[in-house]
Amino acid sequence: MKNFPTSLAAEATFLRDGLAVLDPVKSQAEAIDDIRALEELKAACAAAQARRTAELEALRHEEEKARGVPKARRGNGLAAEVGLARGQSPARGTKYLTLARTLEDDMPLTKNALALGQINEERAQAVVNEVSWLAPEHRSEVDELMAGKFEGLGPRKLAGKVRAHAERLDLHGAVARNEIAHSERRVTVRPAAYGMAYVTALVSTQQAVGILATLTRDANSVINSGETADPTDPTGQPRTHGQVMADLFVQRVNGQTSPQAVPAEVLVVMTDEALFGEGDTPAWIAGHGPVPAELAKRWIANPQAEMSLRRVFTRPKDHQLVAMESRSRSFPAILRRMVVLRDDTCRTPFCDAPIKEIDHVVPVHEGGPTSWENASGLCAACNKIKEHTGWTHQATPERLSVTTPTGHQYAKDTGPVLEGIPPDRREPPDKRPLPELRLSTDCYTTTEWTATLRIAA
Repeated sequence: MKNFPTSLAAEATFLRDGLAVLDPVKSQAEAIDDIRALEELKAACAAAQARRTAELEALRHEEEKARGVPKARRGNGLAAEVGLARGQSPARGTKYLTLARTLEDDMPLTKNALALGQINEERAQAVVNEVSWLAPEHRSEVDELMAGKFEGLGPRKLAGKVRAHAERLDLHGAVARNEIAHSERRVTVRPAAYGMAYVTALVSTQQAVGILATLTRDANSVINSGETADPTDPTGQPRTHGQVMADLFVQRVNGQTSPQAVPAEVLVVMTDEALFGEGDTPAWIAGHGPVPAELAKRWIANPQAEMSLRRVFTRPKDHQLVAMESRSRSFPAILRRMVVLRDDTCRTPFCDAPIKEIDHVVPVHEGGPTSWENASGLCAACNKIKEHTGWTHQATPERLSVTTPTGHQYAKDTGPVLEGIPPDRREPPDKRPLPELRLSTDCYTTTEWTATLRIAA
């Protein structure tokens, strides 16, 4: 019989392996009991993980203090390390580090509720988000006020109750915090399924309510008029109230009447079969993901769009882009564009942020060349984190490996420029290269096309 492990990491692995081979339940009631018990176990693990994270931060600060690191610079990059260990982006690592620190230092009762499974990590995060701006003593007071009052509350309702306590305890701070929040207003886009995307605007509550009320009112007018036919649908199908609101939003933001005519530049990658024939491999929008080939062809055929086509060359076995290099310090435009097409989003493991900077993996001051092999597409945060002490990146066009100050390594393989192409499906095409490209000599190339759409109003 195996000895029961003693370290926490070994115990967690032992439990994980045991849970992977559960026997089937004999009744529905037993299934519900197990679901509840496993949820409580997840919460207890979250509490233990938060404790270890807080301990890690304390150890890192002590170690850097001993090395003479200035106080303002201690812990730089730690949140990104935590994010990698949790399989998350640096931004989520920062959020989680704040959660762990707050629970450990100022909110022991909330941490205890998490450890007992009375709340889960999502609701613990909702509590911490609402008290992050308070002084430690006020956070502790909110902790006491909320103790034993979590039952039945979802994250949104719980956050509202905590916010009410926080604003009462520090009225002036709440006003100041609202002013800071107002300065952080922005608009973001994130991909959704089936060629759609979410546009999110962070604005003041009164502005958001006003936008929704205006769109609702005007959509009601369209519905009441009976003129609900979809102008982009040749069959003239009527639009729902929600569809009318979405179309009004697009028209007013873009200042045009056709929601299909978007004034923007979009990189769309397609196979030659899909672009010029009946190929069914989905197109890929750089930074956003796949869309059906037929839909991409409709966009390209839009008479209001200005379009340019450029061939890109890939290896037949894995459809990765081929090498290209330059001797200049700054990445030339064509190389920058190819790095964006290759990496798609930030190349750091688990980070899906948009690419903002083309980074020299080996810095120029250390002799790193401005080349395809030495280029990585990174978000601004990851590019900055890379420069902290103890962080190293090693890369080829096929793979990026990140080593953190604790010696842990995380890797991310480069995917094909287009997903969904069966390997070696096509015969080798014309091997004539573009003038800008230096092609590999050890393989022939296949051809995909990137369409740059500058779609005007």
